[in-house]
Order: sequence, then C-alpha cells, then structure tokens
Amino acid sequence: MTKTFCVSALVLVSLLAAPLASTATAQQAKGLTQELVAVQVRPGVTVSYLGLVAPAKPSAAVVLLAGGQGLLSLGQAGSIGTDLRRNFLIRSRELFALQGFYVAALDAASDLDEGMNGAYRLSLRHARELGHVIAHLKGRLGVPVWLVGTSSSTLSVASAGARLPAASLPRPDGIVMTSSMTELTPYCLKSVYDAPLSAIRGPVLVVSHRDDGCACTPGSAAAGSRLLAALTSASAKEHKVFNGGLPPVSGPCAARAPHGFFGIEDRVVKWIADWIRAR
Repeated sequence: MTKTFCVSALVLVSLLAAPLASTATAQQAKGLTQELVAVQVRPGVTVSYLGLVAPAKPSAAVVLLAGGQGLLSLGQAGSIGTDLRRNFLIRSRELFALQGFYVAALDAASDLDEGMNGAYRLSLRHARELGHVIAHLKGRLGVPVWLVGTSSSTLSVASAGARLPAASLPRPDGIVMTSSMTELTPYCLKSVYDAPLSAIRGPVLVVSHRDDGCACTPGSAAAGSRLLAALTSASAKEHKVFNGGLPPVSGPCAARAPHGFFGIEDRVVKWIADWIRAR
C-alpha cells in the first residue's frame, strides 16, 4: 500500500506492504513495520532512509549512518543494494527498533552515485542534508532525534552536531559515535578532529571496542579521553569501551570484526539505547 504524509511538500513517504523477503518473517514476528522514505534536501535532490518501527509510539528517533562511503542504494522495495547492509549499525537496525526507537537507516543523497568521501562528510552541505532529515523526523514524529554514526560516518555526525543549526535547520538532540575516526593514516585522510568539536553542545556518547584493529579508530581509553577532552561544550559526554565478541571474519577496518562489534551487537545497542533514554 502507499500513503503520503503531508508533513511538507518536500516529503514523500512510501509504506512497504511487507519487509524485505529475507527478513519478513523475523520482522513480522517482532511486530516491526518497515517503510521507505524520501526527504528533499535540495532542489531535485533527496535523501532516502529505510524506516523501522515497533507498534508503540517511539521514545526517540535514531538516524543510523553507515560507514564507508555511506551508499546503501535503497531500492523501491526497501532493498539495500551494497555491502553496507553488513555494516554494524545497518545490520543492527532491528535491535534499535526493539528498544523502542524509530529507526532511520540513511542512504547517501540521490546525486551522489559513488557515495561520500571524508571531505563531503565534513561539509556544510552534508550537515544541512542531515538537518533536513532531522527536521522531517521531528515534524513527523514529535520526538527527540539522535544521529548515530560508525567509523567514517562519525565524521558526518560530528560535523552535523557542530555545524547545525544552519539555515534554520535543527541540530540533533544528541550524537553517538561508534568506532570513531580519530587517527590520520594513509587509509583515513580525515578525522573527527577536522570538525569543530568544541561547537557541539548536546550530549555525546563515544563507543569503542578494546580490540579494534583498525588504525583509524583505536579503541583505547587514551583515544577516548582525548576525544572527550575536545568536546568542551557538550552537555554530557562519556566513552564506553566494549570487549569480546565472535572471531573476526573480515578485515580489521570492516564490519565483521571488533571494529564492527561483531557478535556483541545486542549488548552495544542496549547500552546505547539506555544512555539515550537517560538523557
């Protein structure tokens, strides 16, 4: 079925008759509803998200931003057309929904066929894209909206948290950075320190894995302490370090390793959800 919400002339919402075939049974058994939503962010340009929600009114909305180039290539039936379907946040979206949140798994803007590099993630244009999504979700749901990033998408949430409000667009109610990009390497040419972190005023949660083997995203207490120290204006801030999980089946900077909290997704999501609710 198809339904249009008159939130604004810029938003088209298409409710999917059923979740993806591969996950339909599990999602239906959990009472979750999936939908595909497009939000216009510039003339002729949209940002789409795959929404997931439980029957009860959500307590907050979490916008999940995948790492890598951030390109999900969402299809009309709600399919995810890239390997980022394995990304920690994207594969954990049901867990967030079951915590009572409205979940928006965000794609790259429709004019970015190859996704985003670090410079784009740190740009004011991208921050404004996220501001339009935040405004849409606030207007539609009437709940706090948090940005949650992992790996390279921590650049996105750090920049948006610092640069918004801009052009009358709202800032997020809080941000969560998992496996944060804190180190410059030949592989990682940008870090969260390229964003004006001292301008972030809301609550910030930093989440790491002790055994993260990616040189760009060390999970040490020292790396976390340095990042918290840079968040001089945050209303609340904390660094949580996890350990354990399954043996890695991907490279150290990929999703199915400690970098992506492989095998402890439920623990990590529960902790993030409790922290958000406590704010």
